[in-house]
Amino acid sequence: MRSRHTHPRSGLRVATFNILLGGARREQLISDVVTRIDADVVCMQEVCSLDFVRSLADRLGMQATFGDPSEPQPSCHIAILTRRHVRSWQNRQHAGTMLRSHLHCEIETGWADMPVIAVHCVHLAARFGERNKGEARRMRELTAVLEGIAELPALPHIVAGDFNSVSPGDEVLATTFFRTYNELRRLGLLVTQADGTLVPALRTAENAERLDARWRSAGIDPRLEGGIPQLPRIVGPLTANIPVNPAIDHFMSRFIERWTVERMLRNGYVDSFRRVHPRAHGLTVATWTPAARVDYIFSTPDLARRLVMCEVVGDRRWPDPDASRASDHFPVVADFA
Repeated sequence: MRSRHTHPRSGLRVATFNILLGGARREQLISDVVTRIDADVVCMQEVCSLDFVRSLADRLGMQATFGDPSEPQPSCHIAILTRRHVRSWQNRQHAGTMLRSHLHCEIETGWADMPVIAVHCVHLAARFGERNKGEARRMRELTAVLEGIAELPALPHIVAGDFNSVSPGDEVLATTFFRTYNELRRLGLLVTQADGTLVPALRTAENAERLDARWRSAGIDPRLEGGIPQLPRIVGPLTANIPVNPAIDHFMSRFIERWTVERMLRNGYVDSFRRVHPRAHGLTVATWTPAARVDYIFSTPDLARRLVMCEVVGDRRWPDPDASRASDHFPVVADFA
């Protein structure tokens, strides 16, 4: 019997997945999640071990291409894995503008009316402590990406990845996030360092087992502690007594800049998840306390006409036993008929 997530090979399944700092100690979980997704194309972010991703691609019968970062820090790559024949690929670095890079592949679809499409993998900067919560930087990076696409032969294409940006109309479940964050602080899992920033407690050989047990008791796999955001200590007292409340979420969401995704929409790209689910949250981060949607699969309108499905792997419409432990991001999957 065909499962609800099985797709015909004449179609094209595209996924995007930020695997969190290379996936160290989570390689098997990531492999299992990607295997079950069964995509023809996987755009992957925060690839630190090329050997791990090459091995995964080999097991799945896929070709892997990698994009070196534009800056030495961060050192993680982006990658595109695909089962389809790759006609060409290129990694575009934008030193001084983009922290990471813009990786793209031209792949064959097997469709008579659209034999070749392009896939672009991006990972825009977080930098939420910067001006405009990082949106100014992300806009500069996105400009470099879009200018690079404009220089290429005109093809139907997909732009997928971690945009670290919220879409117009989406709400951030801020009160849920702050409740979890303050609980971690109260449990001593987040501690204040010299500059006043809250960070995960230092792990040593002596306390590792006890720390792991405390992370698990808080409902978080300890292997995901690298994805816990570092925030100013003042955030704790300011948010400690805020109740989990949709009205407060709505109010706080009004102060979040949304220029980056708005720019994609203004340029004619179609947000695959929002096209299929006009009102669903579709939260992709963080897996330990889902609060925002920052991972996207955008397509040009000609390709969007073929869109038949888009889901977040790990939510109720696409449950997965390992998605909440494999990374701090849930994967997003789209099917094009």
